[in-house]
Amino acid sequence: MSEGIDAVRRICEGWNEMTLEEWRSICTPDVAYQNMPWDRTTITGPDAIHQTLEGFSGNWNVQMEIRQLDGTANVAFAERVEHFSPKSAGSEAAAKEPFDLPVTGVFEITDEGKISAWRDYFDRRAMKS
Repeated sequence: MSEGIDAVRRICEGWNEMTLEEWRSICTPDVAYQNMPWDRTTITGPDAIHQTLEGFSGNWNVQMEIRQLDGTANVAFAERVEHFSPKSAGSEAAAKEPFDLPVTGVFEITDEGKISAWRDYFDRRAMKS
């Protein structure tokens, strides 16, 4: 379980800083990611997840705070707070206000300690637009 929890911790502490190679090393090739409050579209594969999340970190400084992280050999739950603040002037987010986003993530872990599925749950109203 340690490898799987380590992979979950890495995502929850720094998805905004992870390289594509890091995503590939801790996820299965067919990892499925769902941001549940949105349209529940499944994003498949570490490359697609990296590209999707890179859009958030392009305009926002994001700091992560893990409140609880626990699990079994094949499932982990992570309660965290993502602190968003706009990047410098000229970015799309510059005119927006900082906000904190409480998130709970559910991660499915393979026997090899890799993430095979990841679902995030949060209240969309907490996000500033």
